[in-house]
Amino acid sequence: MMQADQSKMFADSEGDRWFERNQACLERCDLARDLPLRMMELYQIKPESVLEVGASNGCRLAAISERYSARTVAVEPSKAAIRDGEQRFPSVKFVQTTADRIDLDETFDLIIVHFVLHWVDRSRLFRTFAELDRLLSGGGHLIIGDFKPDRPLCVGYHHLPEGQAFTYKQDYAASFLASGLYRQVGMLTANHADQRLMAEVDPNDRIAVWLLQKQLAGVHEVAGFSG
Repeated sequence: MMQADQSKMFADSEGDRWFERNQACLERCDLARDLPLRMMELYQIKPESVLEVGASNGCRLAAISERYSARTVAVEPSKAAIRDGEQRFPSVKFVQTTADRIDLDETFDLIIVHFVLHWVDRSRLFRTFAELDRLLSGGGHLIIGDFKPDRPLCVGYHHLPEGQAFTYKQDYAASFLASGLYRQVGMLTANHADQRLMAEVDPNDRIAVWLLQKQLAGVHEVAGFSG
């Protein structure tokens, strides 16, 4: 049997179910411990425009809007999350779509994609990378948060019947760095269970948040030639 496209699955139904399971946690979310926000504080990132892909109800973006007076846009597949966010956080603009086809023509100083890429269908992964790159301004910053095992892992997604969907754990920052168009500014590692920053974590429980900067010019050393 052919495996279903899980990006479509999240857009059609599982995104809503995820939000319903996690809505109470989002309401009591401790933003003081939020790793993307901590990364912004540590490196004094003060953007004027921010896009978050997989933003749920936009609670993180609302905090960014309040702190930095930034224009904030949330990309989210879940209709339930968007309905909740539009009621709670009027400063956030919502766009209902998946990460691989974002119907926006503007660019942003900062893009956040936190604990989303491990759910993206593998057939759409590089399209997703291309969309993130297209929407990020030159010189802008990209914050990626996800699992960071020692090697790529594929784990069954336990909220659906076996074999229907998977969690793909790998170093997603590496793909951007390999292009030669991004540099790593910083990285935080933490324990998945409680989000505590830790230098030594079991690889299966390790998560990371990377801060990358897009550099379209001046990243290559110019080689000299002699006649």
